[in-house]
Amino acid sequence: MKKTIFSLFACIVFPLFLHAQQVTLATLDWQPYVGSDMEGGGFTAEIVKAALESQGHSVKIEYMPWDDVIAKTAEGKYDAAFPEYYSKEREKGFVYSSFFSHSLLGFYKRTDTKASYTELKDLEPYRIGTVKGYINTEEFDSAPFLKKVEADSDLENLKKLFNRELDLIVIDKLVAQSLIAAHMPEATGQLEFMDPPLVIHPLFVVFPRSLPQSGKLCDDFNKGLEMITRDGTVEKIMSRSGLK
Repeated sequence: MKKTIFSLFACIVFPLFLHAQQVTLATLDWQPYVGSDMEGGGFTAEIVKAALESQGHSVKIEYMPWDDVIAKTAEGKYDAAFPEYYSKEREKGFVYSSFFSHSLLGFYKRTDTKASYTELKDLEPYRIGTVKGYINTEEFDSAPFLKKVEADSDLENLKKLFNRELDLIVIDKLVAQSLIAAHMPEATGQLEFMDPPLVIHPLFVVFPRSLPQSGKLCDDFNKGLEMITRDGTVEKIMSRSGLK
């Protein structure tokens, strides 16, 4: 009887771990979504890690500027990158997972700036800060009439905005609030999010097409995400992060 139970257990569990591997992921410091000095690496890191571990994989996460995240992952130096917005162009080089969270993207301005818009053409007079390697929206990124100025990070853009070197910046609302609270308390009440937002972006894990195992690994992530959503793990992570 014991032998029969063990054999049944082996048939169920062993196939799950047969193709298990060490998965190395690339990401950035983008609090409160993900960060090297955050508990658990931030809620997106916790979700991605839990989904892959539920399928038997072990997970290592490395942090770097976003343009390096994309370039190095595309080359196959990392098994996947997150959290990424969808881009038709970027899909040529990456397999996209199911979405696992969202990002509210829009413009930040100084409170004493009277900028407003109903369409992008209204923003033509302004210097607008962006971050290297970030996808914003297809319309915004391809607009030749906008004065876009690249920086290495969201924090750099917030500082330039505060110092009047820029008129507007494109940034996730929660990221801006987190950076101001942690690094620029003097800007509290001086900078604000503009309505309407540009877009609400779903967030994905992307797997490089340059690696032959990417399709299988993406399937594992999707299965794991479904599992941890169903069993309440995602809800617990979000509640713990205070962003449920």
